[in-house]
Amino acid sequence: MLQRALSGIVFVAILVSATLYSSITFYILFFFFMLVAIYEFQKLSNYKTPFFNILGIFSFVLSAGSITILKEHFNLSDSVSIPETNSAFIYVLLFVAFLIVLFKRVNKSPFTDLGVVFLTYLYAILPFTIILAIPFCNETHTYEGTTFLGCIILVWSTDTFAYLTGKSIGKTKLFERISPNKTIEGSVGGLLLTLITASILSIYFTQFSLIQWLGLSFVISIFGSLGDLVESMFKRAANIKDSGNLIPGHGGVLDRFDSLVFASPFIYFYLQLIS
Repeated sequence: MLQRALSGIVFVAILVSATLYSSITFYILFFFFMLVAIYEFQKLSNYKTPFFNILGIFSFVLSAGSITILKEHFNLSDSVSIPETNSAFIYVLLFVAFLIVLFKRVNKSPFTDLGVVFLTYLYAILPFTIILAIPFCNETHTYEGTTFLGCIILVWSTDTFAYLTGKSIGKTKLFERISPNKTIEGSVGGLLLTLITASILSIYFTQFSLIQWLGLSFVISIFGSLGDLVESMFKRAANIKDSGNLIPGHGGVLDRFDSLVFASPFIYFYLQLIS
């Protein structure tokens, strides 16, 4: 119990410090998280190849958020544009994906192998490239660490309040086949109580209005809860309790960021809409 508490405190301290200190520390931390997530998902899918790391590095470095951060800190030429980068990024993805299947056949069907490759990209790589762009979702397109920090607080709030509500009054199973302990009452309680958290955030993080924070909390609660179920589905299929052990007592990166991983594109689109 003590180990779990201490590792949780250290994890939160590193995450908050890196997010608030600068865009480059945020970049480095989530680059590391992405590499760990790739490793964890390879264990889940039982499909191991160094090509996934190559794919992840290319995808991360060539993403829109990455280019924005690297331009800011290393004075890259303005000729390196985000649209051009994204186009190159897609071609690299397709090229590497087919190379992986060409040189490393695991299943009898290349369709199955390609499915694993693209699922690894969609679940363990793409979300982290989207997360990089979230702090820049504002009118000036400058780095705002509190935007991402607010998202993380709402994710944790949803998880915590859903657990506490489900534990106290939960009776109706939400998705028993995948996650027997989750209840509809817990999910509704998590959503409603996270709206209160969003109201408090709007007082201290003033880049968004109260209504905008409430909308963001709704997006995170809905899609974050679905992300939690998706991660449970993968772990149940692999017959494991945790995706990794990076954080003692808390599991791995995919265990800690399962809600954010699934919700990240919806968070990004919502923030783009309101900013």
